[in-house]
Amino acid sequence: MNKSEKKALLLFLVLFGIGFLIRLLPIEPVPAIEEFSVEEKESLLEGEVKDVKESVVENKKVSFPVKKTKKKAEIKFPISINKATLEELCALKGVGPKLAEKMIAYRDSVGGFKTASDLLKVPGIGKKKSKNILHDVIFD
Repeated sequence: MNKSEKKALLLFLVLFGIGFLIRLLPIEPVPAIEEFSVEEKESLLEGEVKDVKESVVENKKVSFPVKKTKKKAEIKFPISINKATLEELCALKGVGPKLAEKMIAYRDSVGGFKTASDLLKVPGIGKKKSKNILHDVIFD
C-alpha cells in the first residue's frame, strides 16, 4: 500500500468511526420539528382562486388551492391491438405517441395485425420492442 492509499484508508476509518459514535450516542443530531405555522395569504381570500379547500391548522382557517385533474381511464391488459386507441397503445411498454400513430396508420393501411411478425413491419419497432409489446397485446 502506498502513502496516498494509507491516507485514504485512515480518513475512511476516522469518518466511519465518527459516524458510528454519532449513531450510538443517545442524542438526536437533528432536532424534531414539533410545531410550525402557516400564514394566510390574502390573495387566496380575495377571490383569485375560485376552488379552494379549507383546512384547519393550529386553530386557524387556512385556504389552499385545489387542482382539478382528470382521472385517466384505467387500461386493462391485454389489449386488442387491432381495436386499441392511441391512449391504449401509448400505455404499452416502449410505445410513445408517435409510434402509436405509426401503428394505427399501418393497421389502417394493411387492415390490421394478424401475427406478431406484422409488428416488425411498423417503422420504429424492432425485435426487442416487439417482445415487450407482445406480452400485453392480443391479435383478434
